[in-house]
Amino acid sequence: MKERLIEFLARVSFINEYFSGIATIFMLHRVAPFEEGRLTPNENMKVSPEFLENFIITLKKSGYTFISLDELYYILYKQKTVKKCIVFTLDDGYKDNYEIAYPLFKSYNVPFTVYITTSFPNKKAILWWYALEDLIVENEHIDIDGAIYECKSFEEKNKTFMELRKKILNLNQKKLLNELNQLFKNYKIDWYKYNEKYCLSWEEIIKLSRDALCTIGNHTVNHLAFSTLIEEEILKEILTANEELESKIGQKIDHFAYPFGSTNEVRKEHMDIVSKLNFKTVVTTRRGNIFLEHRIFTNCCLPRIMLSENFDVKHIGKIQRKKFVTI
Repeated sequence: MKERLIEFLARVSFINEYFSGIATIFMLHRVAPFEEGRLTPNENMKVSPEFLENFIITLKKSGYTFISLDELYYILYKQKTVKKCIVFTLDDGYKDNYEIAYPLFKSYNVPFTVYITTSFPNKKAILWWYALEDLIVENEHIDIDGAIYECKSFEEKNKTFMELRKKILNLNQKKLLNELNQLFKNYKIDWYKYNEKYCLSWEEIIKLSRDALCTIGNHTVNHLAFSTLIEEEILKEILTANEELESKIGQKIDHFAYPFGSTNEVRKEHMDIVSKLNFKTVVTTRRGNIFLEHRIFTNCCLPRIMLSENFDVKHIGKIQRKKFVTI
């Protein structure tokens, strides 16, 4: 029965204008001021504090209600008829989540979730996108195995970033440090120095967890794409992170976000693995809104909407009428 329902829902191409969903889960990464001269791909990971505050104010005035993931789970489990609910989530574990986003959410009494990649607070994350950005910003050209990448103009710098980003994403992610050092052998790069500047500390995570407004979720140990891992590796990434998070904050971890989370990295076999781990909710990066029918997908496949600086609150209704997103 469940398999037939999944197959049916996956074929649904649209929802008519009289049924616009019950909630939106917004996905963010960083909340921080934009910096002049920095590269567009990294700056696009941010929304400014001013934007987020105005967005919250606009949503309140428009009659939206802010809820936690636990509340969303209860609504779906009980099949409660609600509408215009908003959930805020932030991925990875950036320091500005504590320093900037948290005081802002607190001032408006808005619940939020931070999905922690545990290599961030353990200062073992390889934040290569910031190392690459610095390398490009500081040079007029870059030599990679004899190939010269021009970095004179701002346009050239952004183009070079995207070309080298593609190369990095095609490296063996399980041997990333060695592969990065080989690719950038002409340059001396400290790949770990960005942890202190950008990553939440365990102390900050613990402080967040003690506020009822904040939910701490699991985002694996190393943020590796599941499409590159076998089942045992996926389970190790999830369960090791769960164990450390629960040990540090003294609370059960009930919510999970897939690394990357698109159809390229997360397939049905990965959802089958995660669905057996007893999470209340599991979110992807697939674009869509929440409907009561998502009850059977809460533990494997809930869609989200990426919140960017140019997002207009008037678009929410249009997004909610788009296709029902499942597997």
